[in-house]
Amino acid sequence: MEQYQSNTLSPSGDKQLILEQISRFPENPGVYLMKDASGKPIYIGKAINLRSRVRSYFFDSHDNRIQIPVMLQKLDHIDWIATRNEIEALILEANLIRSQKPHYNVDLRDDKHFPYLKVTVQERFPRLLVVRRVEKDGAKYFGPYTDVRAMRSLMGFAKKIFKLRDCNKHLPLEKPVRPCINYAMKRCSGACAWKITEEDYRQNINDLLQFLSGRRNDLLKGLQERMVRASEELRFEDAAMLRDQMQLIKDASRLQQVDLKVIDTDCDVFGIVEGERTICLAILHFREGLLNSSRNFMFRRTSWEFSTSNHDTIFLQYYASRDELPPSVVYIPENAGFNHEVLQSWLEQKYASKIEVIIPQRGPKRLFIEIAEKNAKLYMAQNLMPTALEDIADLQKVLHLAKLPETIEAFDISNLGESFTVAGMVQFKNGLPNKSGYRRFKIKTVEGQNDFAMMMEVVTRRLRRLHDENRPFPDLLLIDGGPGQLNAAIDAIRLFAEPPMIASLAKREEILYSPSSPEPVALPPTHPARRLVERIRDEVHRYAITYHRKIRGKQFKTSILESIEGIGKKRAQMLLKQFGSVKRIKESTADEIAKAAGVSVENAQGMLNVLKNGEADIKW
Repeated sequence: MEQYQSNTLSPSGDKQLILEQISRFPENPGVYLMKDASGKPIYIGKAINLRSRVRSYFFDSHDNRIQIPVMLQKLDHIDWIATRNEIEALILEANLIRSQKPHYNVDLRDDKHFPYLKVTVQERFPRLLVVRRVEKDGAKYFGPYTDVRAMRSLMGFAKKIFKLRDCNKHLPLEKPVRPCINYAMKRCSGACAWKITEEDYRQNINDLLQFLSGRRNDLLKGLQERMVRASEELRFEDAAMLRDQMQLIKDASRLQQVDLKVIDTDCDVFGIVEGERTICLAILHFREGLLNSSRNFMFRRTSWEFSTSNHDTIFLQYYASRDELPPSVVYIPENAGFNHEVLQSWLEQKYASKIEVIIPQRGPKRLFIEIAEKNAKLYMAQNLMPTALEDIADLQKVLHLAKLPETIEAFDISNLGESFTVAGMVQFKNGLPNKSGYRRFKIKTVEGQNDFAMMMEVVTRRLRRLHDENRPFPDLLLIDGGPGQLNAAIDAIRLFAEPPMIASLAKREEILYSPSSPEPVALPPTHPARRLVERIRDEVHRYAITYHRKIRGKQFKTSILESIEGIGKKRAQMLLKQFGSVKRIKESTADEIAKAAGVSVENAQGMLNVLKNGEADIKW
């Protein structure tokens, strides 16, 4: 590769001066480095045309990438490095990102350290270990393994098949020692007791490396040849041991077998799943039809979408960080967002090997991508962190609210016809429920079924109570209902100085209404703001209907007894306390009821007649 041509702009921070300097940028492929006043890179990107690409930052709207205007505010000057072609620019960009780690570039890191299997090949009698970090110590590393249980199972098979030592002894020893119980259990070859030569132990390690790297077919073929040779030489014990090893390898492979017969070659498969705020990248490694290992990475959606032309940098970074040779085929999805031929050219140049990068459109190979996407989706669902503060920020944005609604109180009316009418109120702080702030209301001033008037009563009572107690109003009132309920609540808040903001969510249409928004807001089901208000709406509905059922149950039980002439409220409550329910009273005898209620048997029988038949023989 030729020496790159480079140039550094003089520090300025002045937009007009920067634009003037950009006008002198070459129209060649290359890499640009955006730097702050201290000279530290804040973003590194590549371009086919340096002048056009960098200039676009200052003239595009960036409506969906709000981080770009923020970054440009920190920009002081821009350096550029010209290259001969796009592939060289891609390589240089990836190397600079790895070394400089700019703030606004995607950092290709797992959210935790997954375990690796380490084979200490630098030792004379190597061991198989589980580690969390890869070091440059001469050992061979396999992984990382996201499924720790599967890794432990694989490790157990490996030790059983190849009889690897577990001890920390510095072998070979000057004198043999008594072997441990693992040797007696045929789980160790007994190197410490000189039961195996260094040459034979090294052969087991070579077989182990083939096993862990997924080359099971080559390993089985070699073991088969050695078994036949041992049998021909009348070494039947060695032949039997090799036969048992082959069977264990087949058993281990069966556990990892993927139900896709079309996987007939080694391949890496990439899958990308987009959430509302995050994107998950999953990479599956298939070797000889086996799912050998997988990786998952989570990104902020804004950083991934920062520059569509730089998506291929993510894939390049991944392979640049790995030592082993990639497989002959790499499958990437259509939504990867870059020219796959560039990645293919880079891989072939770096590894001097024929590597094909394919975007499957249809057919069996499309199933590879679907498997990777399913893994990405499950990983995202498992690792998605709560974003309640971001949810309320989105709600502020879509409703054009004057300030962030940190405290939201929601109201819901619950009734059955004109009877047992109540209301519930729940309080959410910073997007999360605050149950100490929940309140319940019995409707006092409204007769009949008038939801609008009931909503006005409840909101008025709540705000008056806060006003009288000199406590702050909530930032936002959320009403369960459409424009009618919303207007009733607006009439209520107008009675107070500096009223809270207000909005409503229609039940069936799932449309948000607010005087702050010029038009009703219809959001897609996955939008964070919609999910937030639906969570609040569902919670207040649950709370209101629970209270309604409680009141209705009490009133229904006592009212049917109180309707009997001669039984007042106290005697009805006493009977319910004694028998537990109206049903139990019906099942009791007149004598039992008379004793419990302190009345005559005749009157008790009259009460039973009312409960059972709706008729009374005797008036009390």
